[in-house]
Amino acid sequence: NEKIYYVKRIIGLPGETVDIVDGKVYINGSDEPLDEPYIREPMIPEEPMHFEVPENCYFMMGDNRNFSADARYWKNPYISKDKLVAKVLFEYFPTPKIIH
Repeated sequence: NEKIYYVKRIIGLPGETVDIVDGKVYINGSDEPLDEPYIREPMIPEEPMHFEVPENCYFMMGDNRNFSADARYWKNPYISKDKLVAKVLFEYFPTPKIIH
C-alpha cells in the first residue's frame, strides 16, 4: 500500500480547456500557445489532444514533456483540489533555485 506522489506543473485550471497540437499547449482556444520557458526541450509532436478540465479539478503536465508520465496518459487526467498536497517552492537539481 505504498503511496506515490507526483511533482507536476498545473497547466489547466478548473473550467478551462487544454489543447495540445504539434507539441504546443493552448488554453481556452487561444491562437497563441503557452510560453513555457521551463520545459527541458520542445515536445515531440503527437496526435492532437483535447481536455476539458472539470470544476474543482486541475490538469497537470511534467516539465520533461517527452518522458513525463503526466495527465495526458493517466486513466483520469484530472486531479481534484482535495488531492493536491503541496506546492513546490524550490528546485534543487540541476542547480538550486527558488520557484515563484
